[in-house]
Amino acid sequence: MSGVKILDAGDKLLFSGAQPDEVEAKLRYFVGRGSKIISPLSRVGSSWVAACTPPSAPEAADRTASLLLSDLDAAQRESAAKEQGPCRIESLGFKHFSDGSLDWQDQLRPVTRSLKGVESGTRYSRWFDTNTFYQKPIIVGKISAGDIDPKNFLRAELLTEKRGRKVTLPGPYTFSQLSENKHYKNYADLLFDIAIAEREIIRRLKNEGVTLFQLSEPCLVYQPYRESFRDHSEVEQALGAIRSLVREKPGDFLVQTYFGDAAPLLPDLLDLPVFGVGIDLFETDVSSLSEQEKTSKALVLGVVDSRESFVENPNWIAATARKFSEKVDARDLVFASNSDLKFVPQGIANQKLEALSKASELFEESR
Repeated sequence: MSGVKILDAGDKLLFSGAQPDEVEAKLRYFVGRGSKIISPLSRVGSSWVAACTPPSAPEAADRTASLLLSDLDAAQRESAAKEQGPCRIESLGFKHFSDGSLDWQDQLRPVTRSLKGVESGTRYSRWFDTNTFYQKPIIVGKISAGDIDPKNFLRAELLTEKRGRKVTLPGPYTFSQLSENKHYKNYADLLFDIAIAEREIIRRLKNEGVTLFQLSEPCLVYQPYRESFRDHSEVEQALGAIRSLVREKPGDFLVQTYFGDAAPLLPDLLDLPVFGVGIDLFETDVSSLSEQEKTSKALVLGVVDSRESFVENPNWIAATARKFSEKVDARDLVFASNSDLKFVPQGIANQKLEALSKASELFEESR
């Protein structure tokens, strides 16, 4: 018997329950019959909730009945992405293109499903301090590359004739930190096995024309899920795993941190053999950086906030980047969002991209 309560509020159906998979299944059932999602699955207190419109025409069921919850959101965005995604980005002067991770159910799922020794349980955890959740990977055996399907990582048809394809993957440290380890006694072994397995995923994606890989490592700078913050020895293990992962072609990699202060780690990050390093300027204490630190790497500045709908002023973005450049002398400064723009509506995301493009022009004019 389902433990999901349904409240018919007239213009919407409200679902609540203790188990996220049960609430998700009920929401999926109604969407398969023509309903549209009003509020996706989220946690409120000890309950999981969601909302949709009442069922509409039966023909809508044939189109969406087999879709998973996160696929539904992707389906709503896909048409717009095909029309204005890569083309719009190209018109704004950006050089690398992503498909927007339209088929990703969460930031870890494609990697989880490509690994042996890792299972997907029924436990959902909050993605840092956003209102989104991910299915927690469970490590039950020695990790190695499994059945790798590039289609789980990249919608190549959305990037037809586009060069400079980019894919974002969780870095080894962040993947290990956000998983439940039931197998490894030695943490370093876990980290390096993840790195070796991800290296195989990357080899397959290179065959699909991917030329830039972003390794997202927010757990290096932000750990709200832990009682005590990581120590320096753990940082060394994490950086060692990254070095192992990128060693074949370091110039194809960017290490991105976000949601936390990267200043204490910046010298170590800049010492990595990668093309560039990304930091979140909304969280990083720029004033604590050493005077005129120099680097030959590209620095990706997270100067628009992916968690807020407020669209930053291009003049403010350019001014913030100039203040940073007074502290760090980098070969190249790249303006970007601090993390994925999937947390805001597409219209807001487009405005933020336009602000980044304009700010880049303003910054170059003032140099």
